Amino acid sequence: MAMPESVDTLKAQMHAKIKALGKAGLFMSGTFVRKRRRCGNPACACAKGGEPHVAYTVTSKVASKTKAIYIPVDLAEAVEQWTNEYKRIKKLMKEIDMLAERVIRLHVPRARAAKRRNASLASTTETSSDA
Repeated sequence: MAMPESVDTLKAQMHAKIKALGKAGLFMSGTFVRKRRRCGNPACACAKGGEPHVAYTVTSKVASKTKAIYIPVDLAEAVEQWTNEYKRIKKLMKEIDMLAERVIRLHVPRARAAKRRNASLASTTETSSDA
């Protein structure tokens, strides 16, 4: 049988995830895209049926439109790591949000139970002092 969740346990999990956020490196929002395309140079092998060149972009939504940023080849590996780091941070933040929501949802029933318990103890002490 699983142990009921504890607010302290949930808060400890939140602190651990927040600590992991503090170790974040460089990051960038967007999706790293790797595609093959022809360069447009008629003398190039890609124009004569050869292998197309690899091009890199990062796409993101801005005002409901997709924006693409060209990434130079020498920056591609670093930018791909930046976008992966952003995804990791976003996932951690979502997990922290979910833990915070569980803390809030645990608070109400426990606060009500404590109120009932205190009321019960108060009524018990009143009757025992009357005797």
